[in-house]
Amino acid sequence: MKLNIKTILQSAMAVTVLSAAVWAAAPKTEQVTAPLALTQTKANTNLTVVGQWWSPSNAANWPAVYVDLTGSGSQSLISSGQVAFFSHVNGSIKANAGFEIRTVTADISAVSDSDWSSATPVTSLGSGEWYEYDISDHTNKAIQPLTVLVGNSSGALYAIKLINFSNVGQQVVAGQLQVKADANIEYKAL
Repeated sequence: MKLNIKTILQSAMAVTVLSAAVWAAAPKTEQVTAPLALTQTKANTNLTVVGQWWSPSNAANWPAVYVDLTGSGSQSLISSGQVAFFSHVNGSIKANAGFEIRTVTADISAVSDSDWSSATPVTSLGSGEWYEYDISDHTNKAIQPLTVLVGNSSGALYAIKLINFSNVGQQVVAGQLQVKADANIEYKAL
């Protein structure tokens, strides 16, 4: 019994010494040297731009889909918003009146409004510029990493990334082939 009490007391003494050593080594207060810098990140929005049925033989006159990026990405066939998706299966993008587009070779998650001055100005982007045809699986694939910046004279306002195309289809109407696809994009306010 004496041996057990002695062992218990030695264990208790060891725990007490260890606790005292840890407490002595721990800082008593934290020194505040500078405020913590916080970066505000804006959420990205995914949007499906609903393409229009049209004849590929008349691609130059494909009805444009205009997108307003200020809210939920409303779409219209009447000129409005900041960008238009036009040409073959509405797969090309251009700026609407009063805006311009520029490109930056970076993922959308890495871009900010400060990239505007070094971004490359473009009139529009389409096949071979924003997406490319993959002959292995016969699909159009987004060129990555490429982000389109949308802005005006004040600078960059939005960033857009093409994700892919979906709802690709074809039909024959009055003996004429028509095709369509929806462009799936990700965008964010800058």
